[in-house]
Amino acid sequence: MRSAVIYLGLFALLAGASAARAQGFVPSGPKTQRELDSIARANDPLTLGNAFYEKGDYSRAAEQYRIATRDTNSSLQRAFAWFNLGNCHVQTGSYNKAIVSYRRAVEESPTFTRGYQLLGDVYYTIGAYGEAMAAYVRLLELEETSVHARQMLGECALKGGDVTEALRHFDAALKVDPDLPDVYLASAEAYARIRDYASAQKVLEQALLRMSKPSAEGYFYLGQLYELDGNNRKAVRAYEEGLLLQPKRADYYMRIAGIHERANDDFLALLILEQGVRAGVERPDFHLRRGAIFFGQQRYERALEEFRKAYALGSPQGRTGIENVAAAYYNAGKKKEAEEVTASLRERE
Repeated sequence: MRSAVIYLGLFALLAGASAARAQGFVPSGPKTQRELDSIARANDPLTLGNAFYEKGDYSRAAEQYRIATRDTNSSLQRAFAWFNLGNCHVQTGSYNKAIVSYRRAVEESPTFTRGYQLLGDVYYTIGAYGEAMAAYVRLLELEETSVHARQMLGECALKGGDVTEALRHFDAALKVDPDLPDVYLASAEAYARIRDYASAQKVLEQALLRMSKPSAEGYFYLGQLYELDGNNRKAVRAYEEGLLLQPKRADYYMRIAGIHERANDDFLALLILEQGVRAGVERPDFHLRRGAIFFGQQRYERALEEFRKAYALGSPQGRTGIENVAAAYYNAGKKKEAEEVTASLRERE
């Protein structure tokens, strides 16, 4: 129901860091110091690599960063080069190469916290949770207030089935920053894993009250927890709160409709689906669902209208619905209406 948020991006070079050795041809003639500095920066492989990276040219960026790893005398600059090379590999999905680059970055600079952070993130992404935890533990040793390390250690523990350890890390993260929707969601999932739905609900209820900007995902997940706990009335209310924040989440209109249908309240099911259509959701299954409800109520004209909309949106089930309406008319002795419906289908072919 929920996945960890992984933060992968280009590390900004520290202000004031010494420049790597200048590369390339410098035109002859007198130059001001500013001009010489500008030429040096323009030919610096780290600077060139960053420029290519920002343009999305990761291959050429990687080439420049490789040059920097070989030709730079400063270990800190080499750490930056290896780190940025790792980012290029992440962008192209070459995670094993990214791991090698990030490991070289932290070897060059053992206190490079961002290197450990992204090393852990890549390990987590490929499912190597033990290695990810080792990276995050090192990050936490260097930066005791790292919310990311606490959150991801909790995620790794949750992947390993250690709910108690996961909750310990999530609680520690929230003490540092109490306005983290993802961590509340993770804590709720941890409680849900052991079917402690009451605690999971309490976590999210308190979180949604405390957060400066409540999360739609928080409300949606809370609704799912209420459903699991058999409290459909609260589930509907939570889903509706989420839809106020994200009005085009079609799956939650369908969830609410399903709850109403199971309670034999077709009117409310039709109403929530209509609200979805009005909110701009254009999906054939909305019209199919409405058509099926109208059909069950023997309101064939309304059912026909909805099935036609579904068919117009490309659903072959819409055609089946139209044929079913024609058959219902025929069985009810309304042969003229049945023939008209069938004729309308032939006109579309």
